[in-house]
Amino acid sequence: MIDENQMMHLLSNPGDTLSNYAISMNFNIDTKKRKIIDKRDKSELDYNIDAKIMVYEDRQFEWFFNVAKRLTTDNEAGFVILMIASSYIESNQQYREGTASTKKSEEFFKKAAKRIFPGIAEENILLLYKEVRCGFFHDGITRKTIFITGSQKEIFRKDGENLIINPHLFLDRIISDFKEYMIILKDVSNKDLRNKFETFWDGFKGI
Repeated sequence: MIDENQMMHLLSNPGDTLSNYAISMNFNIDTKKRKIIDKRDKSELDYNIDAKIMVYEDRQFEWFFNVAKRLTTDNEAGFVILMIASSYIESNQQYREGTASTKKSEEFFKKAAKRIFPGIAEENILLLYKEVRCGFFHDGITRKTIFITGSQKEIFRKDGENLIINPHLFLDRIISDFKEYMIILKDVSNKDLRNKFETFWDGFKGI
């Protein structure tokens, strides 16, 4: 993603090749120096696991969660909020596993959902996967058994074969899970978890 200053530089210097790219709201990467740049104080960070964790955290909050939170004041944004929040479930599990979910999407999604929503019924996990996750990312909207409302006091409620979801509470629980993950991931004693994070980052989602 090219910011305004970078665009102005390229327009003024058409022979230059851009090497500084935004990789989150607060961080750029200099692809020539192989350094991560903190845009807030212009400091250069070595491209190591701690910098990668900071970028991942910044991305998740500033490009996804905080955007979703701002949308909670819009009565028509419920499905967008739910889409943003539900995209985290499988994607974060890949970092925890240290590998992509290719051909294992349902397995990764269900494992993550059980952790994020303790006590959730198995049938509701299946609805989340087939009707929410697959609905959004294959069809562009949830499938027919899913309804949303911001007025109910619980995240999930069954109504016959239908699953009613409060997208605001759903988002809050997703954010809580991510915060918990960040705490344990930043702890250098959790070597296996950190190794899995970096393995997935370097192989699939890094810069």
